[in-house]
Parts: sequence; structure tokens; C-alpha cells
Amino acid sequence: MTLKNTKYLHIYAQYMPHHESFIVGNRKALLELRRAIDEALIEGESQGDFASSDGEGYAAIVIKVSDENMELFESIEMPYTEQYGEVNNHMYFVNDTKDISAPFPPTILQLKNS
Repeated sequence: MTLKNTKYLHIYAQYMPHHESFIVGNRKALLELRRAIDEALIEGESQGDFASSDGEGYAAIVIKVSDENMELFESIEMPYTEQYGEVNNHMYFVNDTKDISAPFPPTILQLKNS
């Protein structure tokens, strides 16, 4: 495996509110991510296949949420990596929603967006 022939991509979520997030990759990976984003803008969802720098492969799923469906977007869990307690029990869920079972994992968008 060489850097030139592999789509290496790291996606780092925010540690906490107002902190930076990063998308870091080689050219091949960034072009694949752009393709997946362009496809999601048209189709609603897309996927790209990448590898982290340790060579482990993974899929990055890109989902477009329509402006009319922002209540669903607001019901998903925050992307922050900071843990509140021993496990992430979503105590830092900042969006107010009428659905008492929120926050949801982002995979809920795949089910309700189709």
C-alpha cells in the first residue's frame, strides 16, 4: 500500500463546541470525498471508501438533509468527541426537540431521508 495509490482520509470531529474540526487527506481521497459530496447533493446520499493512515479501510457516508427536514437534523446527537462522564450519555445535547427519545445517532438520517 502506498500513499499515492490509496485514498487516505482522516475526519476529526470537534472536541467540544467552538473547537475546530479537520478533514485531512491526500489528493486521491479529497477528490473521492468531493465526488461523494457532489453525488449526495443530487441523490441525497452517497458513500466513499477510504483508509486511515494505519491502513484500515472504512466508508464515509455523506447525507444531504433538506431544508424542510431541519427538525430531523436537530434531533441527532452532537458530533463532539468530549465525553461527559464514563460514557457519552448525551448530557450535552443542546438542540431542543419535541421527540423525547432524541438525540439520535446520525444513521437515523439514512432511514428517514429516503
